[in-house]
Amino acid sequence: MPIVKIPVVQKFGILSTKYHQELQKILLERNKESHGEKFSSHRSPLEVTEEFIKQFNAAEELEVQEHMLDSARKILHRCKRRSGINCKGSKYVNLHLAWEELVLMAQCKGKIQEEALDILILSMDQADLNQDHIPLLFFIAESVLYRICCDSVQKPHLYSSEIKLSKLGLLSFLRLYTFHLLGKLQHFEEQKDRLYIYLKALPACEASYESYPNILLSVHIMLKVGEAICDLEIDLETNHLLKKQPVSIDQSSMHPREAEISPFLWHCLLIWQHIENNSTHLHDIIQHLFRLKGHLHRENWLDSLLALFILGEAAKKEIFCLQALMDLGGDVLSHVPQIEVQSSSHGWHWEVICVYTMVLAGVCLHGSTSDIQKYAFIGFKSKDPLTMSNKEASLNSLLLCTTPDLSDANHLWMISYCAVYNLVKICHELKWDTNRDGLRIAIWNALYKHKSMENDTRVFDAEKIAEAEVNGPANPFINTSAKTPSAPDSLSFFQYVGCRLARALSQQFLPTVVHSVPTPRKASWSHVTKKGSHIKEYSMQKKASRPSLRQELMFDKPSPPSPLYFITRTSMDLQKVMKDQWEKELKITMDKEEEETKQEQLEQKKREEERFKEIMKKREEKLKKTSKPYELP
Repeated sequence: MPIVKIPVVQKFGILSTKYHQELQKILLERNKESHGEKFSSHRSPLEVTEEFIKQFNAAEELEVQEHMLDSARKILHRCKRRSGINCKGSKYVNLHLAWEELVLMAQCKGKIQEEALDILILSMDQADLNQDHIPLLFFIAESVLYRICCDSVQKPHLYSSEIKLSKLGLLSFLRLYTFHLLGKLQHFEEQKDRLYIYLKALPACEASYESYPNILLSVHIMLKVGEAICDLEIDLETNHLLKKQPVSIDQSSMHPREAEISPFLWHCLLIWQHIENNSTHLHDIIQHLFRLKGHLHRENWLDSLLALFILGEAAKKEIFCLQALMDLGGDVLSHVPQIEVQSSSHGWHWEVICVYTMVLAGVCLHGSTSDIQKYAFIGFKSKDPLTMSNKEASLNSLLLCTTPDLSDANHLWMISYCAVYNLVKICHELKWDTNRDGLRIAIWNALYKHKSMENDTRVFDAEKIAEAEVNGPANPFINTSAKTPSAPDSLSFFQYVGCRLARALSQQFLPTVVHSVPTPRKASWSHVTKKGSHIKEYSMQKKASRPSLRQELMFDKPSPPSPLYFITRTSMDLQKVMKDQWEKELKITMDKEEEETKQEQLEQKKREEERFKEIMKKREEKLKKTSKPYELP
């Protein structure tokens, strides 16, 4: 479903098609060498070569097209197996070879191009960060920039392949920036110079995507990462990227570069680590995080994006983290007028707001519990008058974030755009999940209500673009089941990127985790089964008395105490149980030591009595008397 796009005249003149073909030829030769010399004389019919791509794109006869299409599908099946999608990229994989072939297969026309991009995006989302992938990540980044600057931007319409290219660029550049923070890109100066050539053309593409924040976000992230890893700066007069002045040898030796991350990102990593290790000090760390929220307003917002991805991953598992994430997002609604001022110390950059909406939508879709999914959409809605001044940045509140005068906030419409765009995709993901029909219906009702109040035509395009993205041609290589096509292998949201980034960064920037003493064992199975009927009756009563999500949205009634109150109470009860258990163990140890002391005293007393008896016995033998020493004769 094409979307009309503003045409932009090509004014680059700095990208060389011949240079890109030479890079492609080098990669093809490396791919050929990796297969060994046995394929030199007998070439495999399923080998990805430049000739195969040319024959596929030039095929005109029906028989030739069917033959080439069948071969291409077999290659993609092999790439899917090598990329380890079914096992989440954990074993039996050859990611380097699979990614090389997928990048080349993405040059084919039609559905094969879309399916190759789908597999590559999903595999890159799942795979762990490996230092051996850095050269290939540079080539993927160059290929994405080449396709966007020289091919996609020249088309009069917006196609789904451009959206997928932007997603692929976002993932590859985020991985490169993570390796930059880890200090792993110091020996790739040649790749950085090549990437700089393509980055110089990217600022001219921004005008083509001004009406599509989801794609413009990826463009800005690629530019920002390029500035960081290639030592670039933007000339404000010409809006061009320029190389910074190199540091002299004496200065570089005196001040060596060290990888650094912001304190806010470091605390988000610490929160994720405590979630992974079931720590009991999570509440104190979250409270300290709010003191560092000013880092979300700074000019260098790349660390803020990584922090939101990691904090969103923690929010999927712990409702405390979701509450913290939404409290941080409350600054979006509290400082709406400052959003357009990029240098303001109070407002967020619109790129951070877009990523926040994306992360919150991922929590709503992939949260570990139904409560986490629900509260990510509607918010906690605390009735405490002390907290009513703090606005909650839930998906529903971001959807209704409007202003009467749009000229006063140039980027305000992007908030509603991102909310509509992500909520439409969530509804598509929940289409076949009957267990979450209530959440899907509530989201559709909120979208319908917002549509009747929205006046900005740019926000209406968000629904069209989301529907064109999720309702595209069916992908037989990703969806393993026709009944549940979106459950484990969804392309609508990045499901694992936050966990993968957190795992790589925590290994270098966080101390080694010391595992705590295991808690006491639970009650025996026989004891639990005796109370099974009571637990079932209680759960049925709780389910019957609990209002539905739709009722909570339609009626404005005084709600019961905040869920955070019950969570805090439960956490305090758990800490009390653990404290009582430790006190019991300490009491047992002290009683044992006291018993041993008493036993030693008894033995000592017994030895003294025996010694006294021996003395008395000798006295009787010597004096031939049986009276005691202190008795009178």
